[in-house]
Amino acid sequence: MNLVNSYNFIKLDELYSQPLEIDWLVEDVIPSNSVGMVYGASGSGKSHIILSMAAMIANGLPWFEKDTKQGNVLVLAGEGLGGLSRRFKAIEMEHGLTINQERLFVSNKAIGIDTDKGYKQVENAINELGEPPQLIIIDTLSRHLMQSEENSNDDMARFINRLEDIRLKYECTIILVHHTGKSANQGARGASALKANIDFSFEVEGKDKKCSFTCDKMKDADDGLATKYFEIKSVKLGQVTSKGKQITGACVVKTHKAPSFKVTKKSNEELALECFKPSKKDWQAAYLEQCTDNIAKDSKARQFRGAREKLIQTGMIKENADGSYCVIKAA
Repeated sequence: MNLVNSYNFIKLDELYSQPLEIDWLVEDVIPSNSVGMVYGASGSGKSHIILSMAAMIANGLPWFEKDTKQGNVLVLAGEGLGGLSRRFKAIEMEHGLTINQERLFVSNKAIGIDTDKGYKQVENAINELGEPPQLIIIDTLSRHLMQSEENSNDDMARFINRLEDIRLKYECTIILVHHTGKSANQGARGASALKANIDFSFEVEGKDKKCSFTCDKMKDADDGLATKYFEIKSVKLGQVTSKGKQITGACVVKTHKAPSFKVTKKSNEELALECFKPSKKDWQAAYLEQCTDNIAKDSKARQFRGAREKLIQTGMIKENADGSYCVIKAA
């Protein structure tokens, strides 16, 4: 019985006949036949990490000591092809290999996979390759949405369902490359349905050309994976510009444990002092604007009132007779 293309109910003995061992695309890191996400702030190194993975899968080589399953890799690119070219050439130069050009393919432009027309175009382009993909990388999510809102749970649930259709049809893994929100400690940008409906998720944090790769969701396996640390290395590509300057690319190389990228969250009182205004109304408005906690506006207002009272009690803020406020001493 085909469990993929038909909808029906099966008995436990048929369920038990399915393999218990997880089939890995990248050993212990990326499961085969799944949909997941790699996210991080702009410039954190997330695309560098995922492109290094793409190159190794295309060649069937280990990705930083983790075995890979060789197969076709499709990169749905939302950025300039020149930049991608330099990144792939840097991987080749740094690792002393030639990427298998029969296995790795890059789209010539971004496309709205969330639209019927765009979805069909992607499907047709995949079918033209003959052999189905082992991995599809969508870099980035935002560049491949034309009529969906990242912040809409309904839109994101529908989008993931489209990706599931692709996964089921080609039995491949799909990785979304995505951004963090305004505050990095809030996780991936947009609707909660995005993370809720995928199989795995990795956060990339980066600073001063160092980056970390940390698992924060693995639905069917251990998500307590050791964090991997990388350095984004500049690589000379063996060519010069028309003015004689060296042309360089960049790729990730393994490094020792990087410094913490986490920004210590300010207390409510610290934030309230930071955006102090003499007027209660203006002060609260400033607090609500600066507060990046992923909670409702009413909850932020309650936070502010609590912080204001605590600042008054500790003698840092004084309430004047006319209802205005003044700072007595800083924290």
